[in-house]
Amino acid sequence: MDTVTDLMTTAGPGRHLITAVAYPRNAEPVTAYSWFDVLGEGAEALWSGIYADTAAVAEVVALGFIVDKGSVVLGTTGPTGEETVRGWLVNGHALRPFTADQIRQAFRETLGPQSDAVTYQTAFPVPASVPA
Repeated sequence: MDTVTDLMTTAGPGRHLITAVAYPRNAEPVTAYSWFDVLGEGAEALWSGIYADTAAVAEVVALGFIVDKGSVVLGTTGPTGEETVRGWLVNGHALRPFTADQIRQAFRETLGPQSDAVTYQTAFPVPASVPA
């Protein structure tokens, strides 16, 4: 749960949707998502959301670490209405940030052309996901 909590509190102020997908071998992908709000920034940031949904996201991220194949996408509507998308790849049992170009390309491949209103951003490192 530390990885997901770190990601959520580092996401910055606004309304967020976190989606996690794990890809077990010889099975259908496993997906979970959670809406949450972040108030404040930095060490003082607090998140508010449905704990059960967040726990499900944490379970899927953990499964992704176990099978070493998955992804996390974070969509954000900021306090002034701007929309951004960031993403991470499960690689080496940790979350590896996508660059803005990588997440844009991933979205175009799966969803087709996107709205110009969405800004794709390079994802930030998630401290709790770095392997020991």
